Amino acid sequence: MSGYKILATRSRSAILTVPFLAILLSFACAPQRAQPSPELAAFSDRWAAALAAGDVDAIVALYAPDCRILSPNAPMAEGHDAVRSIFGGMAAAGLTGELETIEATVSGDIGTKIGTYVLTAPDGSVVDRGKFSETWKKTAAGWQISSDMFSSDLPVPGSGAMVIVTHDVKDGDAWLAAWSGDDSRHAMFAANGAASTRVFQNPEDTKQVGLLIEVEDMEALMAFINSAETQAAKAEDGVIDESLRFHTEVK
Repeated sequence: MSGYKILATRSRSAILTVPFLAILLSFACAPQRAQPSPELAAFSDRWAAALAAGDVDAIVALYAPDCRILSPNAPMAEGHDAVRSIFGGMAAAGLTGELETIEATVSGDIGTKIGTYVLTAPDGSVVDRGKFSETWKKTAAGWQISSDMFSSDLPVPGSGAMVIVTHDVKDGDAWLAAWSGDDSRHAMFAANGAASTRVFQNPEDTKQVGLLIEVEDMEALMAFINSAETQAAKAEDGVIDESLRFHTEVK
């Protein structure tokens, strides 16, 4: 009987030990909880600095060799050649980018980053603005982007009404200067119903200028054009009111 008691005690111990080990294993195998990653967030500044410097190799180095690029209005592309083609084209055009990281998290060897971007032309005009979602993985080379998906906030070209504005100015160079830089007339129009505004000048008479406006909100744009703010801007830019002509698209 004593042997039976010892065996029974051991059996009960084994029965108690099995679920305890299972609990320990479940904790050991549970996925790591995602944590905020300032390190991953800082890569946005490196990406923007590389673009501003035209350093395509530095941009490529941020991407894994088997990465996927999911650009808007284009098929999915893969690998470093795709990175070089897509972002190298931006660098060749002299574009600069401003990236803002909204969220960057890491769980083990996988990271995710979500943010917004603004692409700016050499003359200071905003070429595009939108949002991005990146997946990162830790490789032998460190953290690298394994997939990069981004899309524009601007309407698809051609989706809005087009307006052509022509007029004369007192000084062509002064007028062009108002359309350059961070706080240019591009920003004013974009905030008041214009999806995009392109600027033109007659090379034979620089005082003859024009705008091609893709309209996102016609009511807002017309209210802006007729506002006191626009009247003040026209006076500052040397616009000759009586020369103004508006042309709307005929569909």
